[in-house]
Amino acid sequence: MTGQGHPELACGVGDWDCDVYGNHRILVRVAEHGPAVLADVPWRRRDPDPEQVDVVLLAPSGRLVRNSVTVEASAEHGLIVFEPVEGPGTYAVHYLPYAHTGKPYYPQAAYRRPTHTADPQWVHDHGLDRPDQPRSGLPRAEAFRYEAASAVDSFAPLGFVATRAERAALEPACPDAEFLLFGEDRAHPLGRYADLPARWARGVPFAPFAGVAQRGEHYAFQVGVYARTALADVRVDVRGLPFAVRCVSRGGTDARGRAFERRIDVDAGGVCALWLLADVPAGLTPGLYEGEVAVSAEGTAERVLPVQLTVGEGLLSDGGVGEPERLARLAWLDSTAGHDDALAPPFTPVTAEATGDGGHRLGILGRAVHLGPDGLPHRLVSTFTPAVTAADGPAHEVLAAPVRLDLGRAVKHDAVTVQRPGPARVTWSTRAAGDGVLLCTEGELEADGFLVVRATVEAAEDVELPDVRLEVPVHEDVARYTMGLGLTGRVCPDTYDWTWDTPVHNQDSLWLGTTHAGVQLSLRDEHYDRPLNTNYYREKPLVTPGSWAGDEGLGGVRLRTADGVRTVTAHSGRIRLRAGESRCFELRLLLTPFKPIDPRRQLAERYFHAYATPQEVADYGANVVNLHHATPPNPYINDPLLAADVLRAYTEQAHARGVRVKVYDTVRELTRHTPELPVLASFGDEVLAAGPGGGHAWLQEHLGGDFVPGWVAPNVRDVAVVTTGESRWHNFYVQGIRRLREHLGVDGLYLDDVAYDRATMKRVRKALTASGDTPALVDLHSCNQYRAADGFASSANLYAELLPYVDRLWLGELFDYDGTDPAYWLVELSGIPFGLMGEMLEGGGNPWRGLVFGMTARAPMTDVRPLWRAFDRLGLPEAEMTGWWAGEASVATGHDEVLATTWRGADGRTTVALASWAAGPAECSLSLDGRAVTAHAPAIDGFQDAGTYPAGSPVPVAPGRGLLLRIEAVEGLEGLEGVTSP
Repeated sequence: MTGQGHPELACGVGDWDCDVYGNHRILVRVAEHGPAVLADVPWRRRDPDPEQVDVVLLAPSGRLVRNSVTVEASAEHGLIVFEPVEGPGTYAVHYLPYAHTGKPYYPQAAYRRPTHTADPQWVHDHGLDRPDQPRSGLPRAEAFRYEAASAVDSFAPLGFVATRAERAALEPACPDAEFLLFGEDRAHPLGRYADLPARWARGVPFAPFAGVAQRGEHYAFQVGVYARTALADVRVDVRGLPFAVRCVSRGGTDARGRAFERRIDVDAGGVCALWLLADVPAGLTPGLYEGEVAVSAEGTAERVLPVQLTVGEGLLSDGGVGEPERLARLAWLDSTAGHDDALAPPFTPVTAEATGDGGHRLGILGRAVHLGPDGLPHRLVSTFTPAVTAADGPAHEVLAAPVRLDLGRAVKHDAVTVQRPGPARVTWSTRAAGDGVLLCTEGELEADGFLVVRATVEAAEDVELPDVRLEVPVHEDVARYTMGLGLTGRVCPDTYDWTWDTPVHNQDSLWLGTTHAGVQLSLRDEHYDRPLNTNYYREKPLVTPGSWAGDEGLGGVRLRTADGVRTVTAHSGRIRLRAGESRCFELRLLLTPFKPIDPRRQLAERYFHAYATPQEVADYGANVVNLHHATPPNPYINDPLLAADVLRAYTEQAHARGVRVKVYDTVRELTRHTPELPVLASFGDEVLAAGPGGGHAWLQEHLGGDFVPGWVAPNVRDVAVVTTGESRWHNFYVQGIRRLREHLGVDGLYLDDVAYDRATMKRVRKALTASGDTPALVDLHSCNQYRAADGFASSANLYAELLPYVDRLWLGELFDYDGTDPAYWLVELSGIPFGLMGEMLEGGGNPWRGLVFGMTARAPMTDVRPLWRAFDRLGLPEAEMTGWWAGEASVATGHDEVLATTWRGADGRTTVALASWAAGPAECSLSLDGRAVTAHAPAIDGFQDAGTYPAGSPVPVAPGRGLLLRIEAVEGLEGLEGVTSP
């Protein structure tokens, strides 16, 4: 590291215990022996109260210098008198020591308060207890070097603040300019440093920026703005260069593919960086190209910074994105990849046909929607089989009557207009008018089962609507189970009432259904903004929808059951509208299940969740490895491309051994090692979530105070900051996923409590399926979010909109596998009502109960190899599975609280998994298609002992446990060897 940035000191990196002494120090040189020396330390600090932070002196040997007194501590410098206990040499002034408290993964840095360690006699002898005592006669210790604990910790080059004198020296420069401009290289990002850097103060305002780019490169650079007066709505115009240059700080393309602008304001005396991205054509003739960046603000004259860009002979075929330090990946912020109506597997094209009654029938995989002439669903039909293994079963009606939106006023509808923008989506609209109101209804259905209706009520005159009501009547035999709006997965109650309380409860949706047919209803309005999830929820909770909550906040949802129908009614309470004013009532219906489950794939894919070499993974018996962060091939959270070479080599080795590789990568939080992080930080709260600050020392030292601290991985010294629920960073993320797949050969993703919505999830799936020799894999893990810190949200309900594009669930930490009933297992844990299968985590789960859902635990935390071997020995991956939920199991247990799931092979062999939810020991009377059977339990280490249960004899099942049995007719069963560990 060069000395750039600090006018008085060289800058570099040192090695010391930063957890004791902090991340920053300044070295001073003592030239002679003596009882005391004076050091003037030009630390140029940005922390708000330097005098409230301790200063620690270390001698050349690392010994603590106890006789030390800080007689002055300002932002610009510190005056420190200390005893050079080891004589001449280099002493270290550690000026931001802290202690991390709390959990190691979510630490809180507390900066040490000044501690008086100097001997009172020494203090008195040198007049340090008398403020008026002159100290000019003390020998001087010369400050000569600034060091940080690592390059990523360093304040160099733009984190050292300009002094008052340096700012004053700038005043004669362009005295009539409200602001000054400084060109700055991409290697020196300003980030969130809010004070004028010393580097700029000692530079020449408006001096030409000179840069060197390569052909084909997305070349990034920045223009620094120093505001002498407050600036409002800073604008940028680039002129003269023969290729496109855009200012990414001013906006671009949002996560929905729409153009947007960011407003930039700068306080008087403050600074900001305007980031520009030049798209240098690959065919451009090398040479010098000149242009200018013109900057203006409201009420100010335009100011110009000349730009001199030398384009070299080199050609970057990938734009430079393969070298993250170039910041060329900033081009991904404007990506629209995946924003189309193309299909993602396994979904089929949406069909649409008029029905002759003013409505339309829309068809998707395993489901149909019949629209009425009011633009609302009048029928919802599912053809998934009860086992959820196919989508071509008999039709099941979900709705007992049409969905109704009642404004309390009669309206007359125009004809419904239906359009098909692409194979994966159909849209429709209709208008209606009535007593003082206009109603515009717009809807869309996508191939995955996402149905949304936006009903906008506009007042033609001043009106009062006593209560707007939405009614969704569902057949009781379909609405067997429910989850959401404060209800964990359970058998559906006959009656339930719920009201809005978004500051505490992350609840706006309710799922009703059974395994082969169901619907999730979500209530939103035009002001919906995705909240933060997990234990960050309270930093950014749901925005209460003003339409559904009503003017008085008394809106809510009630569930009532009568005559075989469960009716969900959302009611708003009173709403007053002035003429021309409108309210949007948005209802989202997710039609479940989304796709058939695949039990054979579930049992054949063997996951390994830890870092090991590809050979070790293969030797273990796994064929899929999930590489978490803080591992050698994926060291930093949510930016696996930073270790691209290592990850590519690992993936190639794994593929050679028949092992597929998936990586942990989400956008919930972002590592401090991402080179683009300072750029994102300069965007305010667009990408990094606004919050209370605090957390790890690095976050406090480099991001100021308006952020939400994220995960910390001490083993790789990684620190993360939480991102917002939706931003341009999602565009970047989608492009990163595509590069992982195309250039590194990664087979899929391991998602951990995802912060993004279905639109981004769909784009991710398309990015993964765009290339690759094998089908991509995506599995989703969640900690149980039904707790106060997370807003009391059931994970399966919260993530339901993502599940069409997920292959497997891991639910997860803090879930209760022993004290919950089968309905909870089915709805909250298994994924089966949504067309997925899952696995267990907390404490290894309950292997017996898990098996009747096709679930195992996480290897190698839990040794599931005995079960894997049993599966293979019994032929389960090739057999047809029928879950107990199908209501048509060929094996009966004769006990209501002992559930059975069967596998029948092509050879006629039958295997059954039993699991008990009985309070005490249970005895089962097994039968196969109504016939008595003999059952044999193969020995499976850690799961069951070998045993044979003759036909007609009871099969005992311990409480909370179960058995895996090979069964045959009365003739018996011989020769099945035990399946044990080696």
